Amino acid sequence: MTEWQEFRGGVNIVRRHGDIVLRPASPAAPTIHRLLRQLHDQGFHGAPDPRGFDADGNELLTFLDGEVYDALTPDLRTPELLTSTATLLRGLHDASVTFRRRPEDRWLFPVRQPAEVMCHGDAAQYNCVVKDGLAAGFIDFDAAHPGPRVWDVAYTVYRFAPLQGPDNPESFGTPQEQGRRVAAFCRAYGPGVGAEVLDIVPDRLQALIDFMRDQAAQGNKAFQQHIAEGHTDLYETDMRYVRAQRDSLRAAFQAG
Repeated sequence: MTEWQEFRGGVNIVRRHGDIVLRPASPAAPTIHRLLRQLHDQGFHGAPDPRGFDADGNELLTFLDGEVYDALTPDLRTPELLTSTATLLRGLHDASVTFRRRPEDRWLFPVRQPAEVMCHGDAAQYNCVVKDGLAAGFIDFDAAHPGPRVWDVAYTVYRFAPLQGPDNPESFGTPQEQGRRVAAFCRAYGPGVGAEVLDIVPDRLQALIDFMRDQAAQGNKAFQQHIAEGHTDLYETDMRYVRAQRDSLRAAFQAG
């Protein structure tokens, strides 16, 4: 009999057996499973298909074929991966528009107005399945929540453009190159998001910092470790970088 393969993520330990993934269920998991079923019903298959819960309360999901990377190595910094990620995020958002929320729904992140779509909440490279050099799906919907399109796009371009300063080991490119990549992402995403995303990124990072600190204060050891490792310090540095480079980024966006 095939053994479960074990993988350690940023917060959870995930196990895989064949085409089924088993992972700890958050309090929002029942709501997120409804969302995932909605996405598939609307023809969006770039997300796991929920298969219920096991006897221990872990969630069961289908496995998405492809590779997931912790960082954008030089061979992943392609226009094709950038724009296919934008197209995939657009497909997710569009498929979520008709999701019917219920009073009992639970979300890890607070609902943010205007609640235009269901945000993935953490659409970064470490949650993006890559196949043949293109974004094929998103995993780990724990942070999903209702919000504006631009709110979700802001975090994704922060990771993929990237909108990070030179002190961040994951950063690459000049502000001009980063601004052009943001423009390419937004063009591929389509109507509804533009240069204003550059002004949203610092707010999005501040919301993440506040969330991490709140979780750590409640005793969440994973977030306590992330803070101890300097993750929030890095986000604060990147916030200052985006604000300081705002004019250069916007000029490159408009020219890009």
